[in-house]
Amino acid sequence: MIRTALVARVVVACGAVLILAGCADTEPAPIPPAMPEPSSSPSSPTTPATPAITAPEDVTAAFREIAHASCDKAAAEGVVESSWDGTQKAILVPKSMAYQDYSAVFVDENGAPALIFSAENFASCGASSGFLQAEEAGDTYDIDLSFNLEDGTFESVLDQGEGQSVTFRYTVADGVFVSQDIDADWGQTTVEITYGIPSEEDFAKLRSAVDALLAEN
Repeated sequence: MIRTALVARVVVACGAVLILAGCADTEPAPIPPAMPEPSSSPSSPTTPATPAITAPEDVTAAFREIAHASCDKAAAEGVVESSWDGTQKAILVPKSMAYQDYSAVFVDENGAPALIFSAENFASCGASSGFLQAEEAGDTYDIDLSFNLEDGTFESVLDQGEGQSVTFRYTVADGVFVSQDIDADWGQTTVEITYGIPSEEDFAKLRSAVDALLAEN
């Protein structure tokens, strides 16, 4: 259960200069000397090169550090994780905003809220929970992990048995996960991860779910 502890021409109008000719017995107007050719063409601005992506020396260690940083940030600041079409979201409020000791709620496509009781249900915390659970058991987190040099994403594959697996692709910015692409047998989706205090509307969903739970008990 997630409780307070969690969890930016010159159009030079070349006005045509009309030089009217004088009488035939007047001297022609002197022809101005030709302008000298510019000695060199102006230099064009240069575009800064995009830094090359380099793989971490230890992919698992780097991923583990990012996973823990992401979950710590979500717990301290709050987080809203939305599906690609925005119809579903998982909401976590920081410890100081917990309601009746509850701090996480899931909102389905119909707007119905349901409490979340495990950190691993959040994209920002799932991997971190996996590492912690394995370490608490004195084991090593068995994760099939790779790093994509083309876009700097991490990819993990979870074997669900019976020939089924789920692929998770994590996009990282400023040292934390900012999106998670999921590719499973049931389909594909992208979870957008936004850190910070959830809106009042989102917080109201948490209160509603908690009140409903308490009313039943």
